[in-house]
Amino acid sequence: MSTISSRLPPIHCLLAFEARARLKSGVLVAQELAITPSAVSHRIRQLEDFTRLTLFTKVNGEIILTPDGQSYLETVRSALYALSYFPTSRGRTIKPRAKLRLSSPPTFATQVLLPRLGLIKEQFPQLEIDIQLSVPLIGAKAEPADIEIRFGDGRYTGRKVVRILDEQVTAACSPAYAERHGPFTTYPDLLRADLLRCSIEPWRPWFQAAGLDWEEPNSMFQFSDVGLFVDAAAHGMGIALARPALIQSHLASGRLITLYPATTATPYYAYYATCPPEAYERPEVEGFIEWLEKELHTTAPGAYGGAGKPRRRARPGEPRA
Repeated sequence: MSTISSRLPPIHCLLAFEARARLKSGVLVAQELAITPSAVSHRIRQLEDFTRLTLFTKVNGEIILTPDGQSYLETVRSALYALSYFPTSRGRTIKPRAKLRLSSPPTFATQVLLPRLGLIKEQFPQLEIDIQLSVPLIGAKAEPADIEIRFGDGRYTGRKVVRILDEQVTAACSPAYAERHGPFTTYPDLLRADLLRCSIEPWRPWFQAAGLDWEEPNSMFQFSDVGLFVDAAAHGMGIALARPALIQSHLASGRLITLYPATTATPYYAYYATCPPEAYERPEVEGFIEWLEKELHTTAPGAYGGAGKPRRRARPGEPRA
């Protein structure tokens, strides 16, 4: 038995090797295994010394598997897969959960994903889902993600892109603000209001869709986050533009009310689920995106395919019916 044991490579080296081949980044491997990048390199060198194989090589500045490394990887993955299944005291087998990294703009995560965590748990019990926040429009995030929720025009070169939420836009404020500064029955009534500004939800496209030739408002406060934008309106600081799905909790609690019917603004942005083409080939990635698209298409107020039907242009001063 001791002779057999001495021929087995250290399990921590095998884990580092498999993760380095899969993630293609020493930094990501270090994060996954909770070790330092130098420890990752040390473990792989230790495995190369043990096997007397060169597992990785550098080509054009990129670390890739050698033919020996590719062949050994298949053996290692088969062994790790077999070890990941083990019988319990009752004879059952426990299967490890697949990990899915999901990045989302803050407001989408708070208003759309969090209320659906229970549904996600029921629909995908086999997944371990890591949710992180990203910056709207540019999709900047803390670390690479399998699925990125992006707010923009949908033109993301080299990526699989699925539109999941496309809504009209409405003006909203707190009931107290409407009582103090209203009534807001026609569009010219907005001239006496404080129109809050958000860099990713400008007013001018909404004005134009409403038949108003107005410039961007001159407000003391400007926000780069939709959540802060609508929260400021909920605190009585003025009127914000909002998409119904992103203010459902505010509407339900009575913190916000809508002033005019929703309007389709052009150019418009929508929410998209994006991922690398190779990630979309994974069943859990494709399945999650397809479920999210169907769920939001069915339940989101004013979403494309639902109540959010484009309407005729309004005459100046006339709210849409």
